[in-house]
Amino acid sequence: MPLKNDDEAKRTSALALWRYAHDYLRGAQSLCRQHRITCVDSQVPHHLAAQGIEFALKAHLRAKGVTMALLRTEIGHSLTKALAQCEAQGMPPVPTRWRAAIAEIAACHQNRQFVYLAAPENAFPDINPLVDAGVWILDRIAPQVVEHFVLHQTGDASPSTEVFLRRLRADLSATSDVVRPQSAGYFHVHAELREPSDVGRPRDRGLDG
Repeated sequence: MPLKNDDEAKRTSALALWRYAHDYLRGAQSLCRQHRITCVDSQVPHHLAAQGIEFALKAHLRAKGVTMALLRTEIGHSLTKALAQCEAQGMPPVPTRWRAAIAEIAACHQNRQFVYLAAPENAFPDINPLVDAGVWILDRIAPQVVEHFVLHQTGDASPSTEVFLRRLRADLSATSDVVRPQSAGYFHVHAELREPSDVGRPRDRGLDG
């Protein structure tokens, strides 16, 4: 039983949710790059991107101490509720250019199913705004996620906080140019994307939370 509880703690940790989020976002991005399928024929990229954003937001809430039980009962799969809670708990506001994309997909990403996203007959999915939004969120919450890991999961073989943070952001920079390396070896969000006030694997449909 202790081993099972330990595995559950790792699987639902802030870092695990962070990684799930990035994997879902990369999956959505890869599908769009490898296959030219119209929105009418497949909305899998949108579904994956929505799930990635959900995990990203919940990673921040987990890092802030919100339990999985509360995420299930208070947030469910609502991106609108998750985003509001994240910003209430210190996450910088998502830039305006991406809020509309999140709001649109939030209407489809419901608790019991992914509702069809209406699109013109010959339109192809433009997943970049959702991927960029998700990567921006993951970059902004990365310090809190690493801090949570250090407090609750770190071991003797774990990298330093600085190295760990750089590794996470290096992964993000390979997915979106919202995050890019600096000459000093650090990563940050593009200055022009900042708001004025800003200076292992899940089951299908997430972790049921």
